Amino acid sequence: MASGPTLLIPRVQPSLAYSDRVILPQSVLERLLDYSGKDPLPSPLTFRLANSATNVYTHCGVREFSAPDGIIYISQQIAISLGLSAKQLTEAATALDSGQPWDVDSPPPSVTVSRHDLPKGTSVSLRPLDNDYLSVDDDWKALLESSLQSSYTTLTDGQVLSISHPATHSTMSFIVDKLQPERAVCIVETDLSVDFEAMSEDHARRSVAKRDAKRESENMRSVEIIVDAAEPVKGAFVDVEALRVPFFFELKSWDRELPLIFKLESSKIGEESADLDDRSADLYISIDDNSRPSSRYYLWSTITDEENSITISSSNSFISSAQVLHLAVTSCAVPLQFSLTVTQTLGNEDEDNEMPSAPAIDAKECSNCHQFFPPRTFQLHTAFCERNNILCPNPSCSRIFRRQEGIPETHWHCDSCPAFICDAASTKEKHISGHHTPCTCICGESFGNSLNLTYHRTTTCPQKLHICRFCHLRLPQEDAPDSQSDLLAGYTGHESRCGTRTTECPRCGRNVRLRDVDSHMRLHEIQRVAAPMPAVCSNPLCVRVTEGDHVTVTSNNVGLCPSCYGPLYSPMHDPTGARLKSRIERRYFIQLSTGCKKSLCENIHCASGRANLGLPKYTSAEISSIVRELVQGGKLQFCVDDSMTRRRKLVDWIAEDKEFARPWICKAVGEVGVTEGEERESEIAARAWLVTNGVRVSEVQ
Repeated sequence: MASGPTLLIPRVQPSLAYSDRVILPQSVLERLLDYSGKDPLPSPLTFRLANSATNVYTHCGVREFSAPDGIIYISQQIAISLGLSAKQLTEAATALDSGQPWDVDSPPPSVTVSRHDLPKGTSVSLRPLDNDYLSVDDDWKALLESSLQSSYTTLTDGQVLSISHPATHSTMSFIVDKLQPERAVCIVETDLSVDFEAMSEDHARRSVAKRDAKRESENMRSVEIIVDAAEPVKGAFVDVEALRVPFFFELKSWDRELPLIFKLESSKIGEESADLDDRSADLYISIDDNSRPSSRYYLWSTITDEENSITISSSNSFISSAQVLHLAVTSCAVPLQFSLTVTQTLGNEDEDNEMPSAPAIDAKECSNCHQFFPPRTFQLHTAFCERNNILCPNPSCSRIFRRQEGIPETHWHCDSCPAFICDAASTKEKHISGHHTPCTCICGESFGNSLNLTYHRTTTCPQKLHICRFCHLRLPQEDAPDSQSDLLAGYTGHESRCGTRTTECPRCGRNVRLRDVDSHMRLHEIQRVAAPMPAVCSNPLCVRVTEGDHVTVTSNNVGLCPSCYGPLYSPMHDPTGARLKSRIERRYFIQLSTGCKKSLCENIHCASGRANLGLPKYTSAEISSIVRELVQGGKLQFCVDDSMTRRRKLVDWIAEDKEFARPWICKAVGEVGVTEGEERESEIAARAWLVTNGVRVSEVQ
């Protein structure tokens, strides 16, 4: 620390797992502020932690300054890096909780904390410790990137870096190696290049083989399922190894107006299936493309209601936004075979409306099995039933067993769930584990059973991974946003905060918050469609847009642009327009007699243009007659320079598509310009401008 190291007693805090950030006492912050004076503290604050007994050290960031005086809360990962044993930490925690004084001969473990500024990291090499690190998750690199960004401040050469998958609770561990530019670096607000190197060549081969084997096994059991198929999809779990890989299915198309009904039926295979019943197999369904469904991650399952079918309404909020439904079938015991069908129905089929038939009026109830029989067979059934059958004593159960065999030990009723009945020990264990075993999420929230925990993981858990729509990284979604507008917009907590960053609008250049970009661009679209049609020069050989031109032409009442009207301008007062008419006649005489001398001119009312087009030259008598007709007709057609001719040809070429009105094309070409020899590039730029700013013919009402 700037004013000297501080000696603190370490205590492991579970909430700091998979992080290098610690919780320090407020007194540490006060010492830092006193030493810095008026100078602001650096951000982020980084510290060096050293084991006082062994001088083994590592580095860390700080989460907050809320620990009791003399205590530092650390993660288990930091404790391992400092060489602190579980026994030392447990004894220290017990003594702290009880308030007993320390034994002089066995002082508590202590950690020396000192502020240590670290350089920004540029590169790091990570060596995975697990053989299956390539098969933990197909997107594990993005998971590592998000964990480093959200949970780590520093990296130290030789430390063990661990990250956890929030959905599956699988853990990946790496050894930090080859740090640059120093042996300890800060990784906040820096571009860190990350390389991965296997521990050895044999380790790399085993990792690749394990990944390929897992993918091959999953692909062999991955099938696309079809609604209302003639034959159900079937599969079998034949041995214990088969239980490790579920059968995966994908439903890619269905009628969005009808509910979906999934039905799973299972049966034993031979006499070996002693510990199985019709509830041994389960179906799990999710909509997440990045995580396959499992007993720990699903939205719908047959295990929730202990039924073998799932009905999803067409109005369900989750399915309305889903493109693909991912299904998985698992079993708790073997050998077992199953069949899966997916149907869609309006719910008015005859079989759905069938009511259980009432017993006949004269039927009698058997006192042993409580079933009804007609009088003619009642005595015979009663004698046989009392001698051979026994009814389950549980009032909610109607199962009948053979008296000589008795009620099997595997037949079980749940005291908490009266409707649940099973005939297999594996199903009983699965029910107790799923419905009546308290559990805790990685985020720290506790639940009465794993069913509620699983729903929490797939919906509101702050550690649930999602792809941020702003930074496009796969990150935990964090807590729900505080703003009601963000909740209505469907933003997660991370997106609500990430969306406050700004970016420059490509159309207007303003700085806009990322979360407001969509609405900002929609406003641009509304303004684009409502924009008025540009005004173009009345000279058909000119494609200049006259609006927005700041050159003032006092007597331009003929619709010409300033460039075309310039030679006709006169400051003299001309209320009748007679002088303007004479100037137009004089310009036409010069144009028809001597020409404009432009090499690209194609004006048929110009001597140069006629020569370029191979047309005969007018005589003096013909010129007088033509000029008189042109002036009286009012259609002015004056020559333009070669650059304007190139622009007009490009306008004519784009106008052939008839997608945009000609005035919009004239404006687009005027914005991008046309350079000789680069006509193709100018066309591409003009079309791009039209897409962004122009109004299509189909958009004009």
